[in-house]
Amino acid sequence: MTVTEAPRRIYREGDPDMPAEFHELLVRMLSHHLENSTNPHYTELLGTLWNKCMTLCPSERLKTTFAKLMAQEVEHGVITARILEGLGVGPIDAPIKQYLFHLPIDSFCDLAYFNGLGDRVGCYIGETWEGVPYEPLLSVAERLHKDEVFHATFGMSNLKRICSTPEGLDEANEKIKIWWPAALDMFGRSDSNFSDAYVRWGLRTKNNEDLRQQYVADTRPMVEALGISVPADTANRRFL
Repeated sequence: MTVTEAPRRIYREGDPDMPAEFHELLVRMLSHHLENSTNPHYTELLGTLWNKCMTLCPSERLKTTFAKLMAQEVEHGVITARILEGLGVGPIDAPIKQYLFHLPIDSFCDLAYFNGLGDRVGCYIGETWEGVPYEPLLSVAERLHKDEVFHATFGMSNLKRICSTPEGLDEANEKIKIWWPAALDMFGRSDSNFSDAYVRWGLRTKNNEDLRQQYVADTRPMVEALGISVPADTANRRFL
């Protein structure tokens, strides 16, 4: 689907010429963004994830990598809060809507899928801001994207470790049925009007469905290469 783009200009914090629609969409996008240090629901999630990282990790060596990952998640939340403050938005208190973040993490396999599939979505939606026409976000976009790539790559590496044993591969083949549809649903509804508006103003490079299809094309072969049977992209989905 082709979306007509609005004229490009890089707006700065407090820019009096910022169009109202652009400001509204930017605030909406960042207010709905998961990573926000002012949101108590995000803080609660971080606490849960830290506990899972430290207790489910199969080796002491990996704990330092998980610690680095979690430190970056905290910093991402601070960055989002700071940018929103510059847009005139105070603390956010909003429950996390994406149900992937509410899925049980009972094993190292769950944790690997959380990072390998869930964080990987961030590489396509929340962190593909290299061309966003708002300077405070543009200035951190490349770094945020690199962090998300690190999280996703680490998750896939852990999944590869899990699939190296018959027992681990069996578990991965069962749990992909839960984590794959949840990851695809993180992109949102295909008929979202906001999705196209984000593209028109340069806040995203593609709409929800186009991003989802790119994710599938890139990610399915990586997962299948580990011996995992990935379900159909429509199986067990909540949002199509």
